[in-house]
Amino acid sequence: MAALFGVRADFDQAFVAVILKVGFGLAAAAAAAPLLLELARPNARARHAALPALLFAAGSVAIAFVACLVTPAEARMGSWLGEGVPECLYRIPLLAIPIAAALLVAVRGLGATRLTLAGATIGALSGSLAAIAYANCCPMDSALYVASWYLAAILFCAAAGALVIGRALKW
Repeated sequence: MAALFGVRADFDQAFVAVILKVGFGLAAAAAAAPLLLELARPNARARHAALPALLFAAGSVAIAFVACLVTPAEARMGSWLGEGVPECLYRIPLLAIPIAAALLVAVRGLGATRLTLAGATIGALSGSLAAIAYANCCPMDSALYVASWYLAAILFCAAAGALVIGRALKW
């Protein structure tokens, strides 16, 4: 991450905000990991293991909604979009690629049978871990931005994982 995007110039002043964004990524990873552990095995029953991931997504939407409500109307768009197209939408997936490749190798030999769902979960987990790294260079610190766009980037990674990794898991 540092080689591709550098580290925030104001890292020492923004340390608390960076830690909160890292916490967001850790929470996302903690929500996705149990589901992947379940789906990596044959004949997985993912319903109970999916609950933390669903609660995380719902909680993120709720945080974004509340942050939108408490942000003054004149500052909402800037707080939500930053200074243009949110860079995390392509930077987090880019950072997630090597993580997803490693997770694919780890899961491939375990005999997963729900391949599309396992691929989506690998994508979500790799996106979550990439968000942790990306938090160190992301200049946007608003809760509205993080809860919206980091979640969107993680969901994009999940969709890409379902399409690409799900097929790569065939054995």
